[in-house]
Amino acid sequence: MFKKYIFLLLTALVTYSAIGTETIYAQSTANQIISAGKEQIGTPYRWGGTTTSGFDCSGFTGYAFAQAGISLPRTAAEQYRVGTSVSRNDLQPGDLVFFRTYNSGPSHNGIYIGNNQFIHSSSSQGITISSLGNSYWNPRYLGARRVISAAQSQPDSQVKAASMASHHNSVTVELNGTALSFDQNPIIVNGSTLVPMRAIFESLGANIEWDGANKQINGVRNDQSVSLIIGQTSAQTNNGSISLNEPAQIINGRTIVPLRFISEALGANVEWNSKESKVIITD
Repeated sequence: MFKKYIFLLLTALVTYSAIGTETIYAQSTANQIISAGKEQIGTPYRWGGTTTSGFDCSGFTGYAFAQAGISLPRTAAEQYRVGTSVSRNDLQPGDLVFFRTYNSGPSHNGIYIGNNQFIHSSSSQGITISSLGNSYWNPRYLGARRVISAAQSQPDSQVKAASMASHHNSVTVELNGTALSFDQNPIIVNGSTLVPMRAIFESLGANIEWDGANKQINGVRNDQSVSLIIGQTSAQTNNGSISLNEPAQIINGRTIVPLRFISEALGANVEWNSKESKVIITD
């Protein structure tokens, strides 16, 4: 009897642990998605847009989810078929919400952020936050889909984790012999190492300013200046233009840029130790 009790207790603990881990994963992922979405508030609406220069509704949701390593289909109608259906009473932050606008099917969508609100790309306001109880959106509400929890159990379906996720903790950075720590670790994307811009620039003594309206970052160090816009593959310095092999992007609310950019922008010496997956910066 006692052995049976111990078995049942251990089973319950393992089950609880698994559920707890999945819950933490979902909450963390939802926070990443919502944070990435809020970074784009004010970005204009653009029909067919999928970049930070302009989004349509599904282009925006696809972008926000991609910042958390989750790939979505392109259109609102296609996104309405992924994940699992969620009732309006059970909505959680990170769920996709859908609406009927110009036809009977899903023609508009956004991301639920809690408190009966969702963030979306409005054709009249661009990226903005609206209420589900709004007199326009409430009667047009169609349904919701939960994608985040499905991303673990269906890695080969239409929703999949991006390969960059496996690299979040694999790259370290050393500046003048001292290891740096970040709240967003360097990652590898398409073979290129991307590192947190602000943390490294400030460690090198540069001042950084964020222009949210234009999604632009400006840095100044002594007589050197640099400016770049999120999503673009070039940056401007007082010595001319710098080409980026990967565009500057935002992950977990932090701007990351190609490693080579650090050297070309501020004149620091940058080396890559492939055996230790270590970035070595000397100034």
